[in-house]
Amino acid sequence: MNRKQKWVLTGVTALIAAVPATWVVRDQMQAARRSSLERAALTIFQHNADLPTAEWRSEDPPLGKVWDTAVAAAHLSTVEMRGDRAEVWVNESVTPYATDPSGGGREAAIPSVATHVFLFAPSGHGWRLARDLTDSERGPAFD
Repeated sequence: MNRKQKWVLTGVTALIAAVPATWVVRDQMQAARRSSLERAALTIFQHNADLPTAEWRSEDPPLGKVWDTAVAAAHLSTVEMRGDRAEVWVNESVTPYATDPSGGGREAAIPSVATHVFLFAPSGHGWRLARDLTDSERGPAFD
């Protein structure tokens, strides 16, 4: 094999190795962005669940119990990038917990679930809620 053939073979080998590596990096970046968006949505849900006026507090607690706290969960179903913004379909679950009047015997109540559509904009190293699209008609995400 002459020198030119060796260089061509080396170049082809490097290209073949680089393509899957590029896919892996792209997949890792998408997973990191998705995780970051999920944390942003969870922060919103948990903040709302911690409010004294939270919807779950309007229900009566189980017999002989008092409301304690609620734990929110967020699960992304779809993420669509719109330039640098992200339109996110996220499923929310809020599980309220009740205790006996002395604070013991903690038990989970029936969780409530909802689906939201949020528009997030980049903010520092994370995301901020730019707009809640849940109740708006699906259409262009930008006004």
